[in-house]
Amino acid sequence: MNECSGPGTRASIVAALAYAVTVLLCVWLLKHPLADAAPVWRALVALVPMAPITWMIRVQVAIILARDELQRRIDLEAIAIASIGVGLGSLSLALLIVARVWDVSGRSALLWVLPALSLSYGLARYWVARRYR
Repeated sequence: MNECSGPGTRASIVAALAYAVTVLLCVWLLKHPLADAAPVWRALVALVPMAPITWMIRVQVAIILARDELQRRIDLEAIAIASIGVGLGSLSLALLIVARVWDVSGRSALLWVLPALSLSYGLARYWVARRYR
């Protein structure tokens, strides 16, 4: 079985879909029925999408731990590259915001950190794996 199929991949897809559904539902709830609710209720609803994200991360870690040594090395290098890239990108964005060159709210910027890290990890993993062929 290749790494693009199997129970881990299916679980990741289900978790991603669950995340998307919970985000849409929670945003709707926070904008409409709970717009004037107490902060504690708004906080609880806002954090609901953390459950499927945590599940997805758990599945991804299990997939990585089930790989052989070379694949783990590729994953480690990709995670390092992705983390450094997203870290430098975040710092650059923050400096541009402080300098009032780019006007992006902190709320908007923070929402994109995990998706940016996931995307950059995927790209870095592809790039690193090519070096070992």
